[in-house]
Amino acid sequence: MFYLSKSDTTWTLSYEVSPMRRALMIAAGIAGLCVGIFQAINSSAPNAAWLSIMLPVVLCLAVAGYWVMSDSTTEVTFDIAKKRIRVHCERPWFGPARSFAFSEVAAIRAVDRSGETVNSWEACVEIHGGATIRLGRESEGRNERIRGYLEEIRRVTGIAA
Repeated sequence: MFYLSKSDTTWTLSYEVSPMRRALMIAAGIAGLCVGIFQAINSSAPNAAWLSIMLPVVLCLAVAGYWVMSDSTTEVTFDIAKKRIRVHCERPWFGPARSFAFSEVAAIRAVDRSGETVNSWEACVEIHGGATIRLGRESEGRNERIRGYLEEIRRVTGIAA
């Protein structure tokens, strides 16, 4: 979920994963464990039992771990007085917080990431050098909030859509 907090010269756009989504990711991991255990119980060969437990467990934990980390908390601070943004993300591969001048930012927008099974909007900060920083996703039914936040930020900062 996205939240926008405002003060006189600083606006902060925050993204956090909803508790329901985290619960679903945990349930998927537990389901993978259960499948592996069930296969091991029904197997007669000891090597096959070990492999049938470990393979689904490792795959489920890897996928769940990636999902949890890719939806880590992200915070973008817009310092209107200094005309700078600061992006801080808790993803391990993101690194330390990054700071950019408004003039370095090519666009701030919500991109439609709808597919065959999932409809969602992803908020992104695009830098002139070609880099895109993904802030987070909202489902199709809740996209108006983030699109409204981004429109308000663009209007105040002068950053393009």
